[in-house]
Order: sequence, then structure tokens, then C-alpha cells
Amino acid sequence: MLPKTIVAKKSFNAALYGDKQLYKWEENRFLPVETRESRNGESKMGRGMMSRGGVHLVADVGGTNTRLALSAGTALRKETLKRYENATASCLEDILDRYISEMNVSSFDGICIAVAGPAHQDRAELTNIDWTIQKSALQKIAKTEKAGIINDMQAQGYALSALENADIKHVYGTPHVDKTKRMLVCGVGTGFNIALSIPTPHGVIVPPAEAGHTRLPVRNATEQKVADYLIKKNGFAEVEEVISGRGMALVNHVLYPNSPRTSQDVIQSAPENAEARHVIDVFCGFAGSYFGDLALTTLPEGGIFLIGGLARALEPFVSETNFGAAFCDKGRFSEMNKSFGVNLVVDDFAALKGCANYLTQR
Repeated sequence: MLPKTIVAKKSFNAALYGDKQLYKWEENRFLPVETRESRNGESKMGRGMMSRGGVHLVADVGGTNTRLALSAGTALRKETLKRYENATASCLEDILDRYISEMNVSSFDGICIAVAGPAHQDRAELTNIDWTIQKSALQKIAKTEKAGIINDMQAQGYALSALENADIKHVYGTPHVDKTKRMLVCGVGTGFNIALSIPTPHGVIVPPAEAGHTRLPVRNATEQKVADYLIKKNGFAEVEEVISGRGMALVNHVLYPNSPRTSQDVIQSAPENAEARHVIDVFCGFAGSYFGDLALTTLPEGGIFLIGGLARALEPFVSETNFGAAFCDKGRFSEMNKSFGVNLVVDDFAALKGCANYLTQR
């Protein structure tokens, strides 16, 4: 019997390249494996840079950092994960060139980039950095026709079917997850947005959305006070102004103007401070109410999945009395909302897996 380490490598190579097994992972890079075809001269591969053979390049481009990896199918090769600070480059192409050189790769079967900003018509503009990304540039760098640019929330939607049980933590409602049904991602971080994952016979479809800019729902006098403040200030009470990282500080400002706190202060002091805990309860009420509306709008029978730093920080405070009561406060459809499950995605590389899944469908 082969040693476990050899079995693991053989299993990965088989999964990565099927029967051909053109390359193997050694010395922290992909190296070509001699095959019958190469011995017979049918392959021109040398012992230098690796060419394509089922390998995809995936990247998650944020406002501050860019993370990259090589993938095969929906699986990421963890040893190829790298992070680069955007401030060290003048454009994304610089980072891609550096990564490709470090990975000793010459071309790919496909490339997909997830961006923190709007993506449309084969191009994307990042929200927090002055970069424009063109599909044609990605095709040139990766030496492949298969290239995609998607929004980072869409990437999270494509990732859902590739996540394992260990990547998901149950938060509220039914614990059942069904990846064959519609699933909804709600991103609660610096901003807010959603991604609906729709299964089809030909793969998953994840349409873009801008849900953070819709009208904030109001259920009671306390929530109305927050909405009135936003209307007076901005002329419109927008969801993202409350259900986001800055939202908790705003709720605190409206309810307790003489006790200024950042969102981080609210979370840290909530276990011992009644005012901070009340702010979190109001915040969770807003989130529960809006997520409940989204559940009825999209009918995500497969589950609702929360992502983002704020979602993780708030998870210990979510309860039946704050989030749950608001989520199910839907009149005649209150019972229906109890059938939906809410989960937290704890996989830091979900967006990269979503890019990989996006490519496998094309």
C-alpha cells in the first residue's frame, strides 16, 4: 500500500486532471508529469513553465487586498493561495503577472475575477480603488478565451453549492440545507447586498443585485425614529445605511446621542452595557425584518446564508426575540417564514470557490 502522503497526492492529481494527470504538485508548484504522449513526442511540454491542463486562475479583488489561487473544478489548491496589497500595484494586471510568475505557470484553462464593485459588459470598476478591469486584458494575461468578471456577491452565490458542512454554521430557523433549491446570500459588512443562487439543469445562475439601496422596512416606533433621522439627513431611508458596518453606530447615535459609540464599541460593550445591547437588538430587528421580506420575495428553500465581518461578529447576539421575531413578523405568512433556515458562512475563501464554480459551468 502506498504511504498516505503519496495516496493523497495521487488522489488530488486524479481529481485535478482526470486520467491524463499532466501535472503534479511538488515543491510548492505544479510540475509536468511525463506521459506516454509526451514520450512519443505528442506533447511539446518541456521542464519549464507549466501550460494549461485543467487549471483555472481565480481571484477575489477587494478594496485593500487581492487574493488569488489555482483551482481544479470547484476545489482550491490551498498551497497556491496568496494575498497581495493593492497599494503595491498600479493595476490588477501587475498583481496577476507577479502571481503567475511565482506559480511558474504560462497559461490556464480559464480565469475568473470577483470584484468589490459593479461588473457589467465584460468590464468592472472597483468601488474603493481607481482600477478598471477588462475581460480582454484577463484573456491576454491568462492566455485563454474563458474569462469571467463577476461581482463579489455573485461569487458568494456561486460558492454555495461548493461549500461543505464545516463551512456553514446554523444561526436561526430550520437547520436543513438543500443545495438543489434556491439559496440566498446576504452580505453584511462594509455595505449590504444579496445574491440569489438559482439551480438549473445546466448549472447555477446568480443574477446581480443592488438590494442595499432599497427602502428600509419599519415595524415600530423605535425603528421609525431611525428611519426619520435618515429621511431628514438624506431624503431617503436606505437599507445599507442601517444594515451594514456603519449602521450600528448610526442606530446608537439616534437612540443614545449622548453616548457616542462606534459599531465595534457597541459589539464589545454589549455583554455588560444595557444601551449597547439595546442597539444590537434594534439592529437585529431591522436585519430580521428585511431578511424576512427577502425570504418571501425570493423563496430560498435551500437556505439563507450570511457573510461578512459584521455578520460573524453579531452571530452570538442573534436570538428569537430580536432577529427571529422580526423575521417571522409577516402576518398571514409568518408561519411560512419559520420554514426558512438562516446560516453563517465561515469559509474565508468562499468567493474564490465561487469563481472556480463559475468557470466549471462554462
